[in-house]
Amino acid sequence: MANETINDSLLAYKKRSSDFLAQYKIKESLDYAIKIIDLAYQIDSDTYKTIGHYLMASNYEIVKDFKNVEIHYKESLKYSKQANDSIRILRSLNGLGNVYSEGYKNIDKGLYYYNQSLQIAEKINVESEKLAPILNIGWTYIDEEEFDIAYPYLKRAEKLAKDSGDIVAICDVKYLLGRYYVGKNEMQKANKLFNEVIEDVEEKEILSVLTDTYKAKSDAFKKQDNIDSAYYNINKYLYYKDKLFDEEKLKRIEIANASFSLDKFQRELEVTTKEKEYLAKIAKSNKLITIISIGLMLMLAGIFFFYRGYRSKKKLSKVLEEKNEQLIQAKIEAEKLTSIKSQFISTVSHELRTPLYGVVGITTLLLEDNEIQAKHKKLLNSLKFSGDYLLDLINKVLKISKIESNAEKLTKTPTNLLQLSQNLLYSFEYQAKNRNNELILEVQKELPEVLNVDSLKLSEVLINLIGNSAKFTENGKIWLRVKILSIDKDQITIRYEVEDNGVGIPEDKKEFVFEKFSQVGREFNKSEGTGLGLSIVKNLLEMMNSEIHLDSKEGRGTKFYFDLTLEVIDERGENELNLENSGINQKFRRILVAEDNKINQIVTKNLLNLIGYECTIVENGFNALQMVQKEDFDLILMDLNMPYLNGIEATKRIREFDQTTPIIALTASELSEVKEECLEIGMNDIINKPLNKNDLRDIIAKNLLP
Repeated sequence: MANETINDSLLAYKKRSSDFLAQYKIKESLDYAIKIIDLAYQIDSDTYKTIGHYLMASNYEIVKDFKNVEIHYKESLKYSKQANDSIRILRSLNGLGNVYSEGYKNIDKGLYYYNQSLQIAEKINVESEKLAPILNIGWTYIDEEEFDIAYPYLKRAEKLAKDSGDIVAICDVKYLLGRYYVGKNEMQKANKLFNEVIEDVEEKEILSVLTDTYKAKSDAFKKQDNIDSAYYNINKYLYYKDKLFDEEKLKRIEIANASFSLDKFQRELEVTTKEKEYLAKIAKSNKLITIISIGLMLMLAGIFFFYRGYRSKKKLSKVLEEKNEQLIQAKIEAEKLTSIKSQFISTVSHELRTPLYGVVGITTLLLEDNEIQAKHKKLLNSLKFSGDYLLDLINKVLKISKIESNAEKLTKTPTNLLQLSQNLLYSFEYQAKNRNNELILEVQKELPEVLNVDSLKLSEVLINLIGNSAKFTENGKIWLRVKILSIDKDQITIRYEVEDNGVGIPEDKKEFVFEKFSQVGREFNKSEGTGLGLSIVKNLLEMMNSEIHLDSKEGRGTKFYFDLTLEVIDERGENELNLENSGINQKFRRILVAEDNKINQIVTKNLLNLIGYECTIVENGFNALQMVQKEDFDLILMDLNMPYLNGIEATKRIREFDQTTPIIALTASELSEVKEECLEIGMNDIINKPLNKNDLRDIIAKNLLP
């Protein structure tokens, strides 16, 4: 092979090795580095020997095999000196600094090599080559908590990094300056720099930078005794560390294969060298034998590499099969655990809702009594507030569980958004008056009257957002806005905004307010809530192909906003929204109540009396069946969980001889879990316990026959 052709190959191999190194494809990069070294020895090029060994060292450094890193950086240093190549000398010295500082924890020797590298960079005055040693010296002093010594190096590195435009170098400098400010107890400056780093690299998933930065943030918050933020950031650190660890394992497999290939290559090289010497002697006496021998060698080499490739592919295929089997098994286990968790939460929520029905129901009934003393009414209001709070917590935990188990589905219906928004804001009037807040609705007049949307989920999102503003605002204003971003005949994109001028959210709390059970802190509000509302908002909006955005300044208020793209319904569809007529004549009606719980019986009976109905109560499904066979009832309220004969079985038997009497299911379970079965067996509707007077009145009016 002519030297010119070899040089062309060396340039190509160098580019490929460098490209694979940038992609963390260690084995491929090493293969080409080995080829560079082989060809460099053939033409005795010190320049390419140092390039080959430098690339070998760089690959080993990624997987932190510092023994091999040291060997190849020293080889690179030796040949770069022979080639009198200053830039490669200083890079090799910098690499050896990494070996001793990071790998062997020999700080003095590490700093020695870094300073040797920096001296050469200063001597040849190449700015771009000064960055690495300066940054590494600063990093070493930061690790040693010598902050004052580190600072001048970091400021020099900051300018050099900006001039270079290298995103990793820029972020490394910011990360180290953040650690410097933590050491100096200037936490606001530190947090700002850490956040800038995360914003720059999180999308690109530069894992090494992310793990370093989140760990530093966690340590900083821990130093301030801010446990919530420290906990959040250590979780993010562990998440990216796990991803990095998985990546590292793959790299180690690659490096093991590459090491094996290198050993084989060296043995094959020795054999080939001996064969060439032997063939050269034979060639003098018989040229034909030489040609045949070379042909045989090429054929055998082809067979050998084909066989080795086959074995590697076979081994890789087996590894992939095993990994795939493990993933399938892990998926099955995860689904099983999710199912068990959902079932547990559902069961517990049912058991909690049932006694709460008694607490909330009896309290409501007592509050309806106008003769009750004022001091007792105050206590009852407190009791009802506590009961409602517990019920809200149970419902939110159940909602989170349903979303996580993918049991929550979108159900779009024609909806008047103006009316929906008015009703939602109106429902907060009492709470607003108590805290001296003004509620303001702003809706553009161009908003179409009817849009296709899951109104229940949208309502839940807005209730949580308005409730959040109401909780953290006093003597202020709360705005609910509906803005049109774009509109055509069939589709509209709107933006919902919920804004307040309350206490606002501190900078260090913003990043985790949407996490489950996260709270802003008692120093800002004494009644924090469950910390689930905003997590539910985030998850529901993701289901609706949207996302929640936050804009807040501490002491100046908070604005949440999200965008929805919705189908515009023809105005003729408006009539479909009001087909149901709840204005049924209030004449004497007989209602049968099947309920086994004594307290629930009292509550339901009194609620029915308050809204103008008489009722007969039975304790189980069997008695309900007997009563319907003997007497006529206008409607049946059927509890689902009863002894002897449950509500499902009782309804099935009633429908064998009575197809007309409306039956409404009463349940403390999540409606979506039982609604389909209830409707399939012939029930007309379903309502959750604890009951409230208005919901009970509406569902009865809806289902009573004229």
